[in-house]
Amino acid sequence: MTRGPLPLVAIRQATKKALSRGQLMERDLFKESRTDFVIFSDSLTVFVRIRRTPMHILCPEDCAAKFRADVFFLRRIPLTSVTARELWLLTPWKTWEYFRVLDDRLIEVRSDGLPILIERPGFSGIAAPGGERVG
Repeated sequence: MTRGPLPLVAIRQATKKALSRGQLMERDLFKESRTDFVIFSDSLTVFVRIRRTPMHILCPEDCAAKFRADVFFLRRIPLTSVTARELWLLTPWKTWEYFRVLDDRLIEVRSDGLPILIERPGFSGIAAPGGERVG
C-alpha cells in the first residue's frame, strides 16, 4: 500500500473528470470509506479509488500486482449489475489510466468507463460486467 499523504492534486483533477460522467459524492460524506469518491450516473454507481503511479502500467495484470491492496479494498464493495469499482491512476506525465475491478480480474477502461478491447493471439475476449462475452 502507498504510504504518505493523500494524492490531493490527483483527487482534484479526477473529480473534474468524474463530474462529466454524472453526480458525485465525495468520501467526506460517508465515514471510513475505502474510495475517494462515488459517481452516480443514470444506470451505474461507480466507486473510485485514486492513486499516483511512478510509471506507465502496461496491462491490467501489472496494475493488479502493483496495487494489490487497493484492488483488495475495492473488491470488498459488492459488485452488482448497477455498481462498478474503478482504480484511476495518475502518471508522472499527467496522463490517466483507468481500470475496472471485477471479482476475478481487472480490465482497462477509457475515461468514460467503456472497456478498451485489446486483440491478442489466443485472446477469447473478456466478460463484460453484464456477463456477456465481448471481443
